[in-house]
Amino acid sequence: MELQDVILGFMDWKQLTGYELKSFFSELDFLPWAGNNNQIYTALLKLEREGLVEKETVPQEKLPPQKRYRATGRGKERLKCAVLQPAEAISVRNDFLLHLAWSDGLSTEEIERLVDGYQKTIEVELAMCREKMRRGGPVRGRSRREEYVWSMILQNREALLRAELNWLIRLRNGLANK
Repeated sequence: MELQDVILGFMDWKQLTGYELKSFFSELDFLPWAGNNNQIYTALLKLEREGLVEKETVPQEKLPPQKRYRATGRGKERLKCAVLQPAEAISVRNDFLLHLAWSDGLSTEEIERLVDGYQKTIEVELAMCREKMRRGGPVRGRSRREEYVWSMILQNREALLRAELNWLIRLRNGLANK
């Protein structure tokens, strides 16, 4: 899916500000975009120009007016078309694998430190994922089915992180024998 389609998904869910969108992007680690202000606001402007979202300006006392966006009927149609497109296979881009690929020139201790550091990163990610699961995740579904789907998304992330830790054990064992 494209960034604009993901934004339409959030806008279909409820009316949001750009700041609220950025919060979702920072909490959902399975999104392939950082969700920086430039990405989000550029996409919002394009979606608004194309009539896929509508903006409501809400006055605020002692603050600048708040711009809230919601998907239009055309936006919901585009979202539906995007959701129905075939999904790409799992992405396996992994910076650690690049470090590991060219680690042969490192000492055994340096490789161990490299693996230790990555393992700690994965353990922190797993702990954060489990905390999100405990709290019910960043998104509240509109229906029981949507709640279930978002729960399963978090479970998918947890399973991938656990699998990565198991793979690291196999990597360590294999390296010890080389």
